Amino acid sequence: MVSSKRTNALIAGGFTLIELIIAIAVSVMIIGVLYFALKSALDSWQTSQDQLMLQQVSSNIMEELTEGMPDTYGLRDALEIANASSQQVSVVMPWTDNTHDVFSGINLYTLNKYMKPGTGLPITEALLPETREYKAVPVILVDQGKSDDRPVVRLKIDVPAGSHLRFTFHPDYKKDAGVLSDFRFDESENAIFIDNDEGSNEISQNNFGIKITNFLIRYYDNTNTELGVGGNISNDDIPMITGLEIAFKAESKNKNTRETVSFVSLRNAPMCSGNFTLKEGSRFPIPNSKDIKAFFLTNLSGIRDGDTIVLDAKPESGKDWLLTVNFSRPAGSNSPMIDNYTIEYPSGNRVYSDKPRIPADNGLSLLGLGINGLYDYDDDNMNDTVRLEGKVMLEVKKMEIQGASVFVRP
Repeated sequence: MVSSKRTNALIAGGFTLIELIIAIAVSVMIIGVLYFALKSALDSWQTSQDQLMLQQVSSNIMEELTEGMPDTYGLRDALEIANASSQQVSVVMPWTDNTHDVFSGINLYTLNKYMKPGTGLPITEALLPETREYKAVPVILVDQGKSDDRPVVRLKIDVPAGSHLRFTFHPDYKKDAGVLSDFRFDESENAIFIDNDEGSNEISQNNFGIKITNFLIRYYDNTNTELGVGGNISNDDIPMITGLEIAFKAESKNKNTRETVSFVSLRNAPMCSGNFTLKEGSRFPIPNSKDIKAFFLTNLSGIRDGDTIVLDAKPESGKDWLLTVNFSRPAGSNSPMIDNYTIEYPSGNRVYSDKPRIPADNGLSLLGLGINGLYDYDDDNMNDTVRLEGKVMLEVKKMEIQGASVFVRP
């Protein structure tokens, strides 16, 4: 009777053991469901946070690689590619010499770096006294003949004493290696660096622990054809590069990843700008006689009396067109001349010669040579003697002057 009373009391005043077990089991199930729901939500939130951080870091890295920072240049601004591979590219950026102040009566200034022969005049600006804006100043480059001295610039107008000058130009990395900028991936550190004369800067460094696990550069010409194999580019292909593709993978501490790809058009590449710097032995494609609209020999420098430059335009089939330009320079003069030129069509068959005797600073239009344009490069009319069709390569057969370029437009 006592036992029966105790059991009835438990039933009347609380839960039975079976009910407690069931309640505990249900609670565990609810807690488990809540745990997994919370964990799933936390994982989703963490993944979203990782993706946001990965996107932000990747965008910042790509922006600095391609466009640069407010006080630096990006790859899009490169004037020249010196070396190229799948994980590193060495480029020449515009150089600014801002070390000169104007003194009364002084209009000659020696640049603090060498200019690449055959490139254009320095962009020259003056900050006048008591002003905050730079103003453009016209200049000429003093031709010193073949000289190892740094280039000298002459101002063509008077600039008030006390003004500050800056000259921006294409530097010569072969004489000043410090003007090169290296954009590279370090696989051992999972990081991207930009190296220049100011030191090494890890642009992939961040506060989120994100690392770069893969990096690849591919190179393309103006027909969007990939050059080289796997990013390995020969020296002959480098002048053909007009754009490059950068691809890299970023990884968070939680092993989430994001791939970023961007194509960079090199607006200063010769095949984009149309300005080809010449050197003896160089070869590059130009439009044929029918398609060409501009063809100009320019940026002539480092000229001695009797120097010669020989250009040979060779089509895939048919006759080639060979131009020989001879220069003169009176002893001690800073004003060399284009003395005379001859045209052969084909090579070995002289069809025209002339003695323009014009300043070398003026350059020479190769679409306006000869009587009525009969022997110049382009197809002017039905009576033209010279017609180069199909694909044409221009070769620099001989070049005794220090610098020259041709400007070409289809």
